[in-house]
Amino acid sequence: MNISEVKRNLERTVLYNGAEYVLKGCIIRRNTTGRFYYQVELMDTKAKSSLIVTALDKIDERRESIESENTA
Repeated sequence: MNISEVKRNLERTVLYNGAEYVLKGCIIRRNTTGRFYYQVELMDTKAKSSLIVTALDKIDERRESIESENTA
């Protein structure tokens, strides 16, 4: 996922390591060399008090049409 897709996916289910999480927020940070990078906050769909922070590029958009084709 890239930064332009974050607003569309806030509070929606996304995929991280093949599992479903809810995208709760996006954080911009600066590393020691001064370069900016993005991280996201993901809430586990089963353990609601569990929050994961990971790199933005490690999550994928969940696509409804693909899921419905796979379950049909």
